[in-house]
Amino acid sequence: MYSVKTVLTATAAAFLALSSPATAAPDAPGAARRPCDAAPTCYVDVAVAQVWVSPEQVRPVDAPATARPADVRGWLAGMSLDERRDVAGETQALHGIRVTVDRSEWRDGLRWDHVWVHGQPTPRDQAGRGAYPGWIPDRQLTSEHRRPPAGTHEERVARPTALGFATARAALDGRGSGQVAEYSYNTSFPVEAGPVPGVVTAHSPGGGRVFFRAGDLARVPSAPSGADVVAAARAFLGLPYLWSGTSGFGYDCSGLTSQVYSALGVTIPRDAEPQFDAGGGQVPVGSAAGVRVTGTEDLRPGDIVAFRPAAGTAVTHVGIYSGTRDGEPMMINSPRTGDPVREEPIGATGRVYVGATRFLTR
Repeated sequence: MYSVKTVLTATAAAFLALSSPATAAPDAPGAARRPCDAAPTCYVDVAVAQVWVSPEQVRPVDAPATARPADVRGWLAGMSLDERRDVAGETQALHGIRVTVDRSEWRDGLRWDHVWVHGQPTPRDQAGRGAYPGWIPDRQLTSEHRRPPAGTHEERVARPTALGFATARAALDGRGSGQVAEYSYNTSFPVEAGPVPGVVTAHSPGGGRVFFRAGDLARVPSAPSGADVVAAARAFLGLPYLWSGTSGFGYDCSGLTSQVYSALGVTIPRDAEPQFDAGGGQVPVGSAAGVRVTGTEDLRPGDIVAFRPAAGTAVTHVGIYSGTRDGEPMMINSPRTGDPVREEPIGATGRVYVGATRFLTR
């Protein structure tokens, strides 16, 4: 039995939890951070960091993507189709992802860090980090990384994107007021339930809190299947293509395949050809090994199907085999700039099918 005083105290605590803003919420304007100078290990401190080929190739139209906080939607909306084709991007890195900084330089008053993005294996990484190279503005990174509070567990954004809020009340209402940032699919957080039903509290590497509606995040499945891969990929049907994209704001072909697998707890190579090669014994450090599949008749849902151009030999495109429709083998893929993610016959791509890689046994 509870005393009146106990009930009143609990009610007051719940009210404060609903209305009090998060402390140093991640990606919030003016949020404190610790720069990466002289710190080789850093973490992405914006919702999505575009990873660039070089600072010299960043254009004026790219300013929203290099800002803090990063405005990915504004960046995409401000580009013409031709400007989308010319994005000088290597890849993208989601909030909280660890990066290794190996050098820095200043350009036009902005400090840039050359980084290796962990969790994106590539043969380009000769040092065995299991990481992908490129440049990120230092202001989008932080060297601070606090241990998650006791009692938390890992969950990842399970929708194409999800809004994070500064208070539990704003998250419960699901309104723009109190919004901190829009986070991509597969962004990982240590979380704990509450402070009220229907809301979870997420913790950023810098120690800030951000509140989500409970259904927007989910635990990684313990034994994912090919059917899980297909179901996850279908959530992105209609999403416009983005060269170098690895976020729910836009994917390139291998960005879609690698992130769907990553969200299910399986790390595979970042790029198309290494994803295919991983089924033939060439497995970069940090990647799961796959099995080669040749004929389309042997495909299973979830297999990564690979293609070369009609006049080339290198694998330049991948998709996710999704089954058959009217006898036609189908795949989900992000085809090219100007086209959205779609499910279509394997033979309709205008490319030559060369085989597939199977990363899951069921």
